[in-house]
Amino acid sequence: MCVMGKPLNKAFESLGKGNYGGVWVPLFNRSGSLLQEQILDAGNAWRIALEETAAALPLAQEDIDLLRDFGELLGKSDRDMQHAVLAMEKEKVSALERKAKEEAETTGKLYRNLGALLGAAAVILLI
Repeated sequence: MCVMGKPLNKAFESLGKGNYGGVWVPLFNRSGSLLQEQILDAGNAWRIALEETAAALPLAQEDIDLLRDFGELLGKSDRDMQHAVLAMEKEKVSALERKAKEEAETTGKLYRNLGALLGAAAVILLI
């Protein structure tokens, strides 16, 4: 399996070494090594690597499921179809990102208000 003339395991390794860094490095490196060491297709290598590294990823289960679904589509079609799949997955990730931002905003407001109320309650108790 090649990406722009580069074997997929090398593409994963390049992603692991790139500026993406952080929590993604183990996932990309493990995917690349599984493709190189074992006779696995890209989807299975991605699934196994995701299962092994999921605990270290700061993601909700819904996000992990989306990544798992993405892996099932890796390397299953020609270049044009793969681009379409990537565009579709990018839209799904954008939707999850918007949802996470909304949840963070709502939670932030809740904690700010709760902090103010607890502060006021403490002042009333001290008086």
